[in-house]
Amino acid sequence: MAQSYDVIIIGSGPGGYIAAIRAAQLGMKVAVVEREHLAGICSNWGCIPTKALLRTADVMHTATHAKDYGLTLEGSIKPDVKAIVARSRGIAARMNNGVGFLFKKNKIDIIWGE
Repeated sequence: MAQSYDVIIIGSGPGGYIAAIRAAQLGMKVAVVEREHLAGICSNWGCIPTKALLRTADVMHTATHAKDYGLTLEGSIKPDVKAIVARSRGIAARMNNGVGFLFKKNKIDIIWGE
């Protein structure tokens, strides 16, 4: 049986998920069509994970210049690439799960596909 919706939004990126939630809050029956991951490319592969990686690089840079801040660090500072990537992916997963929670809370249907 076909489902009827007041609004169907293509993509659950930053614009799509906000529009879907607002439409649902206004009492509309809403569906979001999503190809792969909730929260969109920016949250899963682009902006957010990249900012997490850049923050790690910033912390590394600051730590290697600790003396400039009047600090002494014992030993050397070495990046753990697996842990760095895991942190970035974990942040993306939290965004994805958060959008899924909000969809469920607002009774928004997800249609997986294109």
